[in-house]
Amino acid sequence: MLKNKVFLIVFIIFICCGLVNGNVLFIDDFEKDNVGKEPSNWENLAFAAGNSKITIEKDPTNAKNNVAKTIGIGLYIPKATGRENWSDYIWDFDWMWENDNYVGTIYRVEDVEAHYHFSRRQGATEIHIYTRKAGNWANIAKGNYPNENNVWYSHRLIMKGNRHEIYMKKRDDNTPFEKLKPIVAVEDDTFKKGPVGMMGITTGVSYFDNMVLVETLQDIENIKAVERNGKLIAIWGQIKSH
Repeated sequence: MLKNKVFLIVFIIFICCGLVNGNVLFIDDFEKDNVGKEPSNWENLAFAAGNSKITIEKDPTNAKNNVAKTIGIGLYIPKATGRENWSDYIWDFDWMWENDNYVGTIYRVEDVEAHYHFSRRQGATEIHIYTRKAGNWANIAKGNYPNENNVWYSHRLIMKGNRHEIYMKKRDDNTPFEKLKPIVAVEDDTFKKGPVGMMGITTGVSYFDNMVLVETLQDIENIKAVERNGKLIAIWGQIKSH
């Protein structure tokens, strides 16, 4: 599959070109996983508010692709060494929801009951950021981005110190994130470190794909620079469209 080959080529070129300096924290496109099973590179956290399984399914828009499907609440974080020390990072991923309901992700996960929650809200307009602390949710920021069901969107979360920025666009939009304004931005330092994660929420159904987690924008530029030199067959934006 093209997407799987592209991700493999990315890893090989990082190594051969000296682009791996601990800046690529995690990457997963779910292609090596078995349909119907849980994602192999992710750990399921026991969460009192819900413990639904996230499973690998075929992309509803392209049966050649594997994606991760969430139904209900289930917290999953990457299986990666040093994840508890991840603090400043850029998380690019693709996300699609099937129905008009609440769906979400998590980041800076210090504990199953201590993390940030980034959520697309019911009504297909608002995007919120919450803290989860000692069993309680607290809304710390929100923004508007009208969206549709059954459409893939590309997302970027930038965490730098206490600064949170969330960007969104349709996956077939070739506009670089760097030319867009964040749809949600806030300063909050409740949680200092920890990995990102998939969540899902309530009865919302969503799909994740093409997870890329790096430390700086320069890491993204390095990838683009390699592509311009003719050494890659796709950049991240093109990966997301296959």
